[in-house]
Amino acid sequence: MGLLSRLFGTDRDSITLPNFVPGSKAVEVSTTMLRKVIDCGSAGPDGPNRGRLATLFARGYLFGFSESCIQRFGVFGEIESLALITVVHTTMFGGPAGWLLVQDALREPVQAEFDRGQTAGADDFLRWLSDRSNTPRALTNHLLENHEAPCSIAASAALDTTLPGGPSRQPTCH
Repeated sequence: MGLLSRLFGTDRDSITLPNFVPGSKAVEVSTTMLRKVIDCGSAGPDGPNRGRLATLFARGYLFGFSESCIQRFGVFGEIESLALITVVHTTMFGGPAGWLLVQDALREPVQAEFDRGQTAGADDFLRWLSDRSNTPRALTNHLLENHEAPCSIAASAALDTTLPGGPSRQPTCH
């Protein structure tokens, strides 16, 4: 078993398959999962907790979750990773707002709360990827602090999160 296979569940040959575009797949998985987590936290476009997405923890979580997903799909270049993180943010929040969120994250000095969110986002993604019964909850819990109970709906979107040589995972929220 090679290093890529042990670390990322894939190998160099799988990543270079002609029909597999790791960056596009990573953006699709990130945006789908993050939208579910945000919706479960009542922070969708009209949700009462939408403003909590501006907290350092929430912004760090979005960055860390996306970054971890992108790396897991085999995109390791710093420039390409940042570009894909920007695509995730602009897809979710619109062009100017998404771009500014990423730009601010890169410009801000090290902040403990952002770092805590970034670590929580990465951990939630990796935990979910290794066991889909572990629903990403850190951001939902943050969004719902002192508010309402979490949602109990299951994700209805059929999402193919198959990594080359890996099992299929579907997001759930319970």
